[in-house]
Amino acid sequence: MGDVLTGVKRLFWNAGESRLRALFRVPVVFGLVLLAAQLVTAGLGGFRQLLDVPSPVFASLQLGALTVAVAAVAWFIDKRRRRDMGLALTREWWLDAAAGLLAGLGMVATVVVALRVAGMATVGGAYRVEDPAIVLGDSAAEALLYGLLFFTAVAVLEELLVRGYLLTNVAEGVSGRAGERTAVWVAIVATAVIFGALHAANPGGSVVSFLNIVLAGVLLGVAYAATGRLGFPAGLHTTWNFGLGPLFGLPVSGLRTDAAAVPVRVEGPRLVTGGEFGPEGGLVMLAALAVGTGLLAWWLRRTGDGLAVQGRVAIPDLWSEGRDDT
Repeated sequence: MGDVLTGVKRLFWNAGESRLRALFRVPVVFGLVLLAAQLVTAGLGGFRQLLDVPSPVFASLQLGALTVAVAAVAWFIDKRRRRDMGLALTREWWLDAAAGLLAGLGMVATVVVALRVAGMATVGGAYRVEDPAIVLGDSAAEALLYGLLFFTAVAVLEELLVRGYLLTNVAEGVSGRAGERTAVWVAIVATAVIFGALHAANPGGSVVSFLNIVLAGVLLGVAYAATGRLGFPAGLHTTWNFGLGPLFGLPVSGLRTDAAAVPVRVEGPRLVTGGEFGPEGGLVMLAALAVGTGLLAWWLRRTGDGLAVQGRVAIPDLWSEGRDDT
């Protein structure tokens, strides 16, 4: 009987790492994250009138609280240090983030310029959206201010969940059956497909939009895996969404904001422009991804991280008993 219980325990529990095995650990974490989302929504909802803040600021606070909850749950269940999820906020992390912010803006600028040169975009004029999905404010100034806050919160949460947590776990799981660098590449592609699937049901979604977002997920995954930090992908993700929405008034994965600083009106074949889904749903996205890839490669060369994906993401850095906690 004792042997049977020991065998069952080994099935669920990794004694060497003092934690649940990944097959059971990841569902537990995501279940607790969903519970945390409900608690955060209910908890902050009770203080909404007391806080007396604009809706986008309140939404950003909710997303920020959920990000903290995700990191805390992963710390407790996965036994992960912050740096094992790409969250060690070192000087290098912040420099990566600044570079990522510039890269995201460069990608958005590429889209606007490409469509303008092709005669498919006009810049300026009135900006009106019926029933916008993302409400930021009544003016362009409010949209810029609140939009930057909101899309930063969205990007950090998504990057932590998809890259910092899920990619890391997939890489660890696969590394036992393949080399560490191979495992990281498998994790990059797998989480990029999941990233694409998460946006597939958005308004105007198509096969092209799915494939484009998968490619964007690969770019973000490589940025994380090459540095071991979420700074660059979080920065790029932030300004890409911010640039499309509050800055130029283009759809963000099919979702439109209620204001824009420099409205851009797009008319042309959906295959090129992305139509209702926005640039992420059209071939113009390939130009943006090419620029983003080039800027990432330049940054990695400049910082010395190198262009090659490193296998260290697949090696757990835990605080569990029996491991050095320095």
